Amino acid sequence: MQSAIWPAVERGRQYAFAAVWAAVFATGVGLSEPLPSLDVAPYLSLAPVGTASAAALEPPRFLAMNAAPEALVFVRYDVSEPDDTFHRSTRELSFGHGRFAAPGNAIRRQVQLRQISPRTADELAGFFRDVAYILTDIRQGEAVPPIKVERVPADLVNKDGNERKALFITALLPVVLEVNQRVLADREQLLYLRDKMASEPMRVSPIERIWLEDLADRYGTPVDRIDELVRRVDVVPPSMAIAQGGVESGWGTSPAARAGNALYGQIRSGSPQPFTNVGEATDAYIANLNTHPAYAGFRAARAALRERGENLDGYNLIGSLLRYSELGQNYVKFVRQIMRENELTDFDRARLSSF
Repeated sequence: MQSAIWPAVERGRQYAFAAVWAAVFATGVGLSEPLPSLDVAPYLSLAPVGTASAAALEPPRFLAMNAAPEALVFVRYDVSEPDDTFHRSTRELSFGHGRFAAPGNAIRRQVQLRQISPRTADELAGFFRDVAYILTDIRQGEAVPPIKVERVPADLVNKDGNERKALFITALLPVVLEVNQRVLADREQLLYLRDKMASEPMRVSPIERIWLEDLADRYGTPVDRIDELVRRVDVVPPSMAIAQGGVESGWGTSPAARAGNALYGQIRSGSPQPFTNVGEATDAYIANLNTHPAYAGFRAARAALRERGENLDGYNLIGSLLRYSELGQNYVKFVRQIMRENELTDFDRARLSSF
């Protein structure tokens, strides 16, 4: 019986590929629509945020404007806060590209980062020396090496203030740029589909519609509110992220930062929210700014800069995060001081190297 069936199976294989393609074209799910070229480098002029620790529950100490503060208190907003959009926790929203990546080759154009997990601050500094990763060079326009620090070494607290800050900034910058890079890939595809739906709605493929629905779900807004979705799918200036990360985690030295990679002051059930690694924490921070109703003002200010064709300015945009801390305007003033003292806005123009 086997000998009788096998020739038929072999003949079927010859036509299987053609049959599959015929089925694809018959259903109209064509993948031939070219996507626009995406060059992420011009957009990577942005920044990220901070963390909270057990010390964050104590009265804040930075009113004296100490440039190396303890972790600050993050104002907690429960998911039940009224909003006119569907809201999910930042942890549900923040990781990867959801069930579907962007159609086409947008993901292939992204720089892949090499992960490192230094055990000590000296090991971290040695790695930066080995790859010639120097902040002075980045300020002058050199590309940022594609490396991803998994966690901040616990003994970073033993370094003096200037060295500690330099190591923290150097470690966090490529992580922020990598998250922004993924957001930009989604934004580019979103803008392409928005224009396509406006001009040729019948040519939007089923796969593109599925991707768009998934993106809207991840960003907590209905898919038919396309302008709101465009406001949400955007980057956070690196100067903002690094300054808030430094303030909220005491430059990576708070207990929450050392034990749970909590760099940005995010609170869950009254305690600092732990994360598996620094990348996950940064993902959640940017997702939080892009989705939570408390930061609608930040998203509106960022969109206004986009509409005027201006660069995203972290120093100005931090002024829209009055609700990030219970200290309000004093918090904003202090974060801006950190930006000035460490010249963090230089990194809003930074880009990842492709090697």
